[in-house]
Amino acid sequence: MKKIRIGIAGAGNAGMMHLKSLLGGNFPEAEVVAICDKTGRLEALKKDIPQSVKVYTEYSTMLADKVCDAIIITTPHFFHPEMAIEAFKAGCHVFCEKPAGVFTENVKEMNKAAEKSGKIFSMHFNRRLEPIFAKLKEMISSGETGPVKRISWTATNWFRSDAYFASGAWRGTWKGEGGGLLLNQCIHDLDIWQNLFDIPAKVRSSCYFGKFHDNMEVEDEVTAIFEYKNRKSGVYIASTGESPGTNRLEIFCDNGKIIVEDRKIKFLRTEGPVDDFCRKKGAGFGEPKNSLVEVEVDGKADLSKGILKNFIEAVAGKANLLVDGKEGLKSLELANAIILSSWLDKTVSIPVDDKLYRKELQKRIDSSTLKKKVDHQVLDLKDSFK
Repeated sequence: MKKIRIGIAGAGNAGMMHLKSLLGGNFPEAEVVAICDKTGRLEALKKDIPQSVKVYTEYSTMLADKVCDAIIITTPHFFHPEMAIEAFKAGCHVFCEKPAGVFTENVKEMNKAAEKSGKIFSMHFNRRLEPIFAKLKEMISSGETGPVKRISWTATNWFRSDAYFASGAWRGTWKGEGGGLLLNQCIHDLDIWQNLFDIPAKVRSSCYFGKFHDNMEVEDEVTAIFEYKNRKSGVYIASTGESPGTNRLEIFCDNGKIIVEDRKIKFLRTEGPVDDFCRKKGAGFGEPKNSLVEVEVDGKADLSKGILKNFIEAVAGKANLLVDGKEGLKSLELANAIILSSWLDKTVSIPVDDKLYRKELQKRIDSSTLKKKVDHQVLDLKDSFK
């Protein structure tokens, strides 16, 4: 069987992680044939790139040479949509790092190009493979929980030191990254949120920008309140400056309360629907009896390798795609709405106003005065998820 020829666009942390995975013998259907990045970075990583892998300094040249069947895009966020569109036009499948982009306008164009090309387009939302989230999806979809009424997620365990933001000139800047905590780390949480609970109708938020870090100007602390049309509500709190942090998800539903923490699921299950008890109980006090159920969660998942494996198998015609490229627009919509609400200091409706968001973002890019002393290095991403 002819192997799927893969090119990697970007030799940073994620690019090198995927290169190592692909060279590790885990993907018999695929081989890395090309990698593209700036001359300086490629020279510094020379020892880690096999001689069999063709090295490019120009992305357009790599595509024009027709050496690749699929492209893995791991460049800074702003470049994701335009590079994906170029790859689709060149007849390549695309596996894109998160986020899909920085603003929704060109991510919509990205998805139109994918649809027109007929090629496989996948996003690297690897937390979909976490057994706890797969189990939650099953519980909610099956009706076991009853309707979800309110969600509270505190995710302050995304701690990052100043050294992290010094590892690349683009990190932590409006011009280079286009956002911070929400686009880089918590885009995974926002993907899980929309996958489990759908997209809210309105967002009201409070964000702090550069609160914990000297060499960044984007958001590093977020509190967001979500409103849904069906009266469901939610609160999301996140930070990259707290240690020790917390990662606790509470889901209040008609059949009780679910607590997700330390990769475990606890279900405080009521004897009957809470709504029924509320409306039928004659006395003014008292509440439904509940019992604790420790929900069994099967196995562990190798998140990044697993989602990449699915993409390769989908290209090979052996599997259905788990995370379609359109999913990238949904989490970005949430991130843009949260940031825009804080910028404008008011409630924002979803879908966001594409043009207004770009205008407000451009203001911050134009007024940026941050000068960074950069320590170029490749960081090991194995400790990224806790």
